[in-house]
Amino acid sequence: MSELTIKLIIILIPGAIATLIFGKLILHKEWSSFRFVLYSILFGIISYLLLQLTINLINLCVCNDLSELTIWNNLNNASSIPYKEVGFASIFSIVISFIASLIENRKVINRIAGFFGISAKYGDENLYSMFLNSKDVEFIYLRDIKNQLTYHGWVKSFSETENISEIRLCDVAVYNYSDSELLYEVEEVYLSCSLTRFRTSLNS
Repeated sequence: MSELTIKLIIILIPGAIATLIFGKLILHKEWSSFRFVLYSILFGIISYLLLQLTINLINLCVCNDLSELTIWNNLNNASSIPYKEVGFASIFSIVISFIASLIENRKVINRIAGFFGISAKYGDENLYSMFLNSKDVEFIYLRDIKNQLTYHGWVKSFSETENISEIRLCDVAVYNYSDSELLYEVEEVYLSCSLTRFRTSLNS
């Protein structure tokens, strides 16, 4: 591994930090390596730009003692690594990741597009995730047709992968599916099954 490659990896640390945090805070499928690198570069550039903007504002309003970032001029110099700039940019990247996660989770872009009639798309996740992630959803009926059971409880947590959905319900009442007869009640229940089975049996 060359010195230039090592320098580029170190420079991309702020972007990688932001991407990791962003990925943890939003609902999404597993990312490809290409998408992770692309987001790291994007978040990294934004972090350094905001750091440069902050320096310019401080020099303009407070003092004129802070120097410009050297990262823009020394990309080809493998021996010069601006560790301080990487460190400060990493702090900015954390803030950026929280703001980006807020925009994504609140569907700000989709809401703006919907307001102007550009798109009616609600987001990238499926209806299962959007429904359970809604603030208006507390108690749900989950119908397990295969086992002839209906669960009624409030959603404490849920997760989803490409092949399976999991949900954790509390204050659960379990009914017979055919005649809605109450069978028993439990404080908490964990359910795991295929996406198709969940999506066809989940009702509010």
